[in-house]
Amino acid sequence: MTVVELVNSCYPCPNITLYYNYVYTYTALSNVTRIEFSIRRETLYFALDSISVMDHLAPTTELIVNGGFEAGNLTSWEYCNQNNVTSTGGVKSNYTYSGYTYGPQAGTYYYVGGSNVSADYLSQVFPTQTGHIYNVSFWILIPAGGNSSSGAFYLSA
Repeated sequence: MTVVELVNSCYPCPNITLYYNYVYTYTALSNVTRIEFSIRRETLYFALDSISVMDHLAPTTELIVNGGFEAGNLTSWEYCNQNNVTSTGGVKSNYTYSGYTYGPQAGTYYYVGGSNVSADYLSQVFPTQTGHIYNVSFWILIPAGGNSSSGAFYLSA
């Protein structure tokens, strides 16, 4: 049985013009967990960077691969663009759209995306131990929420 937990969502999403660090404590329900982001924009793109998951018992061991997108691509991430819309984003080092310049929170690269038709999905599976507590964090930027932009963050076992 798959259990999906909606951790946080917004509709409409607030403007976050400087990167914001979102932190969540998660108790694993199985030995494999999926982290997933759903992003849809009305005006400007969303940006994600420095996605991290660490077991409280091993706080120096990173479980997310390429969480800062420093491979310069989506290596280890699954990407879903439901309608094959051409105006979605990807991994960037610097990007300007509609007069707004995006940049990384840390390092050289970050993910920028959000289809204006339907949500884009970005996800990754990582190993967990049932009952262990994990610290999940990521940095997000939403320069213009718009009245129809939406975002969601899920964890599933």
